[in-house]
Amino acid sequence: MGHLVKNKTLYKTNNFIYAVLLLTGLTNLNAKTDDLLASISSDMEHFNDVATKTKQNEHYQPYIISVFHGKELEKLGISDLKEALSLVPGVDMATDNFNTQTPIFRGSNPLAVGQSKLFIDGTLVNNVFFDAYSEYLSLPIEMVKRIEVVRGPSNKNNGLNSYAGSINVITYAEDFKGFESKDKLVFKYGSYDYKMGGFIKNFKTSDFKIYTDFFYQKNDKKLPAGPDGLSQGALSLPGIDNSSLSQSGDAPLWMEDYSLGLNIQYKDFYLNTRLLKHTKGSAYGINLALPQESDRVRLPNYYIELGYKTKNTDYELNIKVGIKQDTFDSKTKLAPDGLVLIDIPRFSKDPTDISLITFTKGAYGEHLAKQQTLYQSSYFWYNGICNHKVMLGYRFSQEKTIDMTTKVSNWSTGAAELVDYTDSYPFFDKNAKRNTMILSLQDEYQLSNNLSFIYGLNYEQTSYKDAGVEPSMSMVYKLDTNNILKAMYNRSHRNASWQEMFAKNNRSRVGHTKIDTERVDAFEAAYVKKFSNDSHLQANLFYLLNKNQIYNSVANPLYRNVVDTDIYGFEFEYKGNITSSDKVYFNYSYVDGKSYITDEGTNEELPNVANHILKAYYLYEIDNNFSFSSVAKYVGSKSRVLDDARKKVKAYTTLDSTIRYEDPVYNYTLGISVKNIFNSRVSYPSTPNTYIQDYEQERRNFMLTFTKEF
Repeated sequence: MGHLVKNKTLYKTNNFIYAVLLLTGLTNLNAKTDDLLASISSDMEHFNDVATKTKQNEHYQPYIISVFHGKELEKLGISDLKEALSLVPGVDMATDNFNTQTPIFRGSNPLAVGQSKLFIDGTLVNNVFFDAYSEYLSLPIEMVKRIEVVRGPSNKNNGLNSYAGSINVITYAEDFKGFESKDKLVFKYGSYDYKMGGFIKNFKTSDFKIYTDFFYQKNDKKLPAGPDGLSQGALSLPGIDNSSLSQSGDAPLWMEDYSLGLNIQYKDFYLNTRLLKHTKGSAYGINLALPQESDRVRLPNYYIELGYKTKNTDYELNIKVGIKQDTFDSKTKLAPDGLVLIDIPRFSKDPTDISLITFTKGAYGEHLAKQQTLYQSSYFWYNGICNHKVMLGYRFSQEKTIDMTTKVSNWSTGAAELVDYTDSYPFFDKNAKRNTMILSLQDEYQLSNNLSFIYGLNYEQTSYKDAGVEPSMSMVYKLDTNNILKAMYNRSHRNASWQEMFAKNNRSRVGHTKIDTERVDAFEAAYVKKFSNDSHLQANLFYLLNKNQIYNSVANPLYRNVVDTDIYGFEFEYKGNITSSDKVYFNYSYVDGKSYITDEGTNEELPNVANHILKAYYLYEIDNNFSFSSVAKYVGSKSRVLDDARKKVKAYTTLDSTIRYEDPVYNYTLGISVKNIFNSRVSYPSTPNTYIQDYEQERRNFMLTFTKEF
């Protein structure tokens, strides 16, 4: 495609040059022609570089990608990263008793939160404990320049497997000549007493650039929940029935965030760092018992990455080294007043030596697990071979627990005061450690101007289960510049999270270090029709063979590989306009398949998956100052797992609307958004024998936004 565009552009350019020569005469023909061609060549190189780095040529990429721009998302009234991801075709949302919210790509194992990866300016930010990134889903959209979402495992970022999908968030640290990022102030206020303030600041010289952003936000969200898991047998044992202690009420889903991001670049060297202090309410309880309003979970996270990137005509080199630290820190009421449990004395050798313990004033706990990740990677691209661009690289990482604390109410007396059981009865393996080595080899082969292939191998070895060799192959065929065909095959995997491997002494989740990796073979095909730079249609088919999916339940809290799924479907996406003053976006996804329960030998429908999802938005520029937008979503009903007798999770439809005023003189905007206008009931499915009424989400709410650029 590059050759075709270049040839057409040069053809038009030559016509322009000839017209200029007729007007200016032939006196200085050679000099003027050389200068003009040099200028045009320089501009083309610059804009091609910008297009490559910002994925403006995403339709020609060898994967299924959707790109959303921050400025447009702001006009739509999108509040944060979670809302933005809910626009992506084939993506639904799920949560659990921790309220670890996560996007689910194409119905792929809603119980495993690590199936997709989140990158911020190219740095992986999934935490180690859950392998999740829910703490980043509340990232205000005003901090985001662009979001690139790849569905499926096609995009391996520095060799990292994404299994079901990957999300690359680009902040305003990205800055090009002619596309400079402006400084910004942001203030927001909304329902649930939501308050937010933040800023973006850039400083640069010819060789040196500093970018920083900061935001603070909080709310006091509480949503109705219950009856809690005790009503379904959680915390009950044979002969001991605690179901009468079950509660209904408001789940504490409040949140408080501080975040500071810093990017420094000097010539080919860079430093990226971000500190996020995320604190939230204890949601639906660690042990599925409704917690107190003040109970909380802290998920602080920071990373520092140093890198060196350089390129010339024949090669590119990217070397990086980094450190990342995540913490799970919970302080909560674990069980209600009057809970009765069996105490098995820690050092007794007699299995009949048991007694009943009553926690008259309830059971409390403080649990802390702090993980540190060190990593180093080097990737080298060489395009000095005719029509080939070869990539070779590696990534080494070491994850380990650097601190762990377990304090719970006195297990011998039932008294509420906390006792330190870090050594005698830990909730997590304090010696947990895992090393991972990834080797990558890839070749981009341009067979002709219209046909290109990308093929390669990933090899991953860990301290536990090795993923081994995983092949991938993609083909992009351009019928012409506006019609593109793609075909892809990829094998990928997901390593078990640390919760799935190292949790212990817990009645709702038990880790298992011999657990196998989840695996997927993904087959995809796509057609893209470009109508203009701002208008396109994309349709794609997918077929996913998933093996060894990890599952646990209240009845059997041990994490284990017990589910294989075959998933198939298609996605349709259109972006365009009706008039010159509006923008229209629409997507539809269909997902279906079967689950095979390996330890029972039974087949069932895909559980917790909506077969039909529709999403759309309409943005109308009323005049130079005012704009109006609406965002609509429909998520179909969802079947339950085979042993869950509850009715299907009901379908829902939501509609959001936003009106904005932009002042071009003083560069400020005011916006008001109303979300879920018709007050629809939106629920994310709960697992069997937990919260029988599922997890209800926000009803009608509003948001006020003020931004000013400098």
